[in-house]
Amino acid sequence: MKSPTILLSTVIAACYQSAMALKPRTCGAPADAVPFYRAYDSARTDHWYTYDVNALNDFNPQGWLLQNVLGLVFLTEEEGTAPLFHMYNGAVMDNFYTMNTSEVTAAQESGYKISSNPLTVYIYPTQVCGSVPVYRLYSGSETDNFYTTSESERLDFITNEGYKDVEITGYVLPLGCS
Repeated sequence: MKSPTILLSTVIAACYQSAMALKPRTCGAPADAVPFYRAYDSARTDHWYTYDVNALNDFNPQGWLLQNVLGLVFLTEEEGTAPLFHMYNGAVMDNFYTMNTSEVTAAQESGYKISSNPLTVYIYPTQVCGSVPVYRLYSGSETDNFYTTSESERLDFITNEGYKDVEITGYVLPLGCS
């Protein structure tokens, strides 16, 4: 006869497997995710994010320098993801990203337009699937929205660069997740 501990372990394992089989998949396939690059133009004090390497190369001679990769995003809607809208205001030279449709409307009323460069990407609205937060900060003096997944960079921009903490915009997969 099997010991009670082994029997209990077997029952727990079977229940866990049954529950997992009933639970719907809520994660996009990490292999489908692509890098979301951050570029910066010091003449405009503006940060811009794109998955499009060709666009980065085209804008590099115009002053946009690649800084790093924010994380991994999806180009099509995957399970559990939602659109991250890219908006731009040429009057104040600012790129703005949000998942919040009310913010899209408010930004449009303030002169922002939905950008076609890049087209909308998809990220997680909540922290699931090993994703990390995308922190949004804002500098009113520079009219610049800044996004980072690095807590130390977030704190540095608040402490030393005069940015204000706004919100967590959404969640992306960290590099190396695929």
